Amino acid sequence: MGSLKLRTLVLGLAWLCWPGGPVSCQEFGDGDVNPANLSLVASPPPAAGQEFRIAAGEEFEFELTAQLETRFEGRWGVQGFAVSVVHDCDVLEITGATQDGTDTAEAFPLAFERTETVENETGCGFVCSVVLSLTQPVTLPPEGVFSLARADYRVRPVFGDAGEVSTTIEYRDGLRGSAQPVNNIITWRGITIVPLASSFSIKLVSAEVFLRGDFDGGGVLDISDAVASIGYLFLGSRAPGCLDAADTNDDGRLDLADPIFCLDFLFRGGASPPEPFPLRGPDPTEDELPCSLPEA
Repeated sequence: MGSLKLRTLVLGLAWLCWPGGPVSCQEFGDGDVNPANLSLVASPPPAAGQEFRIAAGEEFEFELTAQLETRFEGRWGVQGFAVSVVHDCDVLEITGATQDGTDTAEAFPLAFERTETVENETGCGFVCSVVLSLTQPVTLPPEGVFSLARADYRVRPVFGDAGEVSTTIEYRDGLRGSAQPVNNIITWRGITIVPLASSFSIKLVSAEVFLRGDFDGGGVLDISDAVASIGYLFLGSRAPGCLDAADTNDDGRLDLADPIFCLDFLFRGGASPPEPFPLRGPDPTEDELPCSLPEA
């Protein structure tokens, strides 16, 4: 529900049943329509191809939000939930998990809430359990997308010769924090439902860093870069240390348009070079130009 204030539903109905002793557990087969789906959303979002491009030596962090989408009929929504989210301990480090700032945290009252990070024999990740109320029939709205919990991750320095590694964060039953193992379930009208669960897979790519337009590798963009570019293109002069950096206008090609773009920016008030500029960084766009910078 984004930043919108979560509207809780206090139902004027007779009390039916509350989590702690569910009357049944409902699982859905291939032919059934499951009214609940768990997913994971990253911030910042990965680039095309589900990639995070990470510069050498960069300490890269991202946040993941556990979300629940429900499509219940009638006035009843979710009364409580438990989630168990795991990751590869060798690739990622979880630095924190919280229920603060989520849609469900805005529901009133929260009778019970427990969120904790886990790193033990059952795996690495976090668990979160919430019951909205023990004394009133309070539920989430029956339909919508709701954030349940947030976790912060740091990428470990794991790149090998290939320069990339793939990893998956997923909902997996059985992660145990300080109490009993946690399964991924929701409670609706006193019934325990096992929701569908979507995993989050990403590719972590080690990326070269450079300054856009810095043809000669001097660390700044100036007229010498335009001169060096023209020399390379038409006079057989030295090639740039980083072809991607020499692509000043970021069109994926090295041609006369690049030194012209540089001169327009420097002396005619033209457009600024695309990222990475004015600071060095990885290329946020995909192209075929390689980059290998000399030692700083």
